[in-house]
Amino acid sequence: LGVTEAGEGEDGRIRSAAGIGTLLSEGIGDTIRVSLSEDPEHEIPVAKEIVRFLCGSKGRVTNPIEPAAFQTRTNLYKPEVITYNNGRYLREDGNSYQGDMLIFNYKTAPLITGKEEGNIILNPVFSEDDPEKLVIDSAALLGRYFILKQADGICITNSGKIQGDKLKELSFSILQATEARITRNKYISCPTCGRTKFDLQDAVRKVKAATGHLTGLKIAIMGCIVNGPGEMAGADYGYVGAAKGKVHIYKGQTPVMKNVPEKDAIKELLRIIDEDGQAGNQAASSADQPLLPQ
Repeated sequence: LGVTEAGEGEDGRIRSAAGIGTLLSEGIGDTIRVSLSEDPEHEIPVAKEIVRFLCGSKGRVTNPIEPAAFQTRTNLYKPEVITYNNGRYLREDGNSYQGDMLIFNYKTAPLITGKEEGNIILNPVFSEDDPEKLVIDSAALLGRYFILKQADGICITNSGKIQGDKLKELSFSILQATEARITRNKYISCPTCGRTKFDLQDAVRKVKAATGHLTGLKIAIMGCIVNGPGEMAGADYGYVGAAKGKVHIYKGQTPVMKNVPEKDAIKELLRIIDEDGQAGNQAASSADQPLLPQ
């Protein structure tokens, strides 16, 4: 099992853990491979943590969850992020949340067999001081519920050192990775390999920095033209390494500029996005959705 083109950094870890964790929790899979746009030695610890968290010392889920049917969310509301502060549950607008909360220990995840009536706000309680472990474990645990559209909200609490805004940001990142709620861009990027025509990690960082003010786009940063175009299916735009120091720019899977000097490529990518007016359209359709009913 693996999530291809998962990306890098925290987003890559969350996407990998959510996807792999969903299948492992159902007893599917014998081997996993985490694929990050980073040095290869960074991938193994992430894979080991996913297995440790979900499978324990046995290396396999002993009580797999019965696979649930994928279904479309029945309401127009996007999942909401709830925060826990000084004994109070708070909505995103700062008002108190008065509804039910499904509170559970992270070691005993609840079984939700289908989309039940009413709102299901998941409130896992962790005890973790390591930021990377918390990121991986929470995504591996919660990803399934949002991929299957079973939950309506998320509230991560932690008795360890990681508190406050970090937990809120993590909640939004899990919703983003599972496409339950889009609040920023999705970046697709391949793992490094011998065919890569530029410093992929640096290119990913630069493209993210240049386009981070936009919302709702899928942008692929691929290292070569051998596998890149085929593996970035679904992306709105592509930034693909060609000859040394050259970049092809794609709209969808169609190259619109070839052999752009690397120093000019990001500027040209931004120009094409701006001409399309894509950013504003995507942002309006994905980020400004109503939250849970009051």
